[in-house]
Amino acid sequence: MDEADALIGLVRVESPSAAPVLLDVHLSGDPYAQGSDVGITVDRGVIRYSGPEWPHGVVSAGNASTDGEPRSYFYMGHGREFPANSEVPIDVVRQAVKEFMESSGARPTCVRWQDAP
Repeated sequence: MDEADALIGLVRVESPSAAPVLLDVHLSGDPYAQGSDVGITVDRGVIRYSGPEWPHGVVSAGNASTDGEPRSYFYMGHGREFPANSEVPIDVVRQAVKEFMESSGARPTCVRWQDAP
């Protein structure tokens, strides 16, 4: 999935540190089925997944931030908050996007999940 690597690489370069970018990732053909929100910074990111088995969504679980504050990522100029412990290394984000796409939208297994707030 070279395309996923290229997209994540581009977003990492272009995403401002004060307002990191949040992507809305869906399979082509049905944007209202399962989906994933993917936030990207230079070295980490967040993932939110929702689908038939998780209608309220689940969020990536990583290490708690040192300040304990929620993390904000921006979709079309609007901030969305994620729990302070939701950020994971960028390699996990990359692997999760690829797994989502290659599995026809299944929840990635490479991520430790927690209930979405």
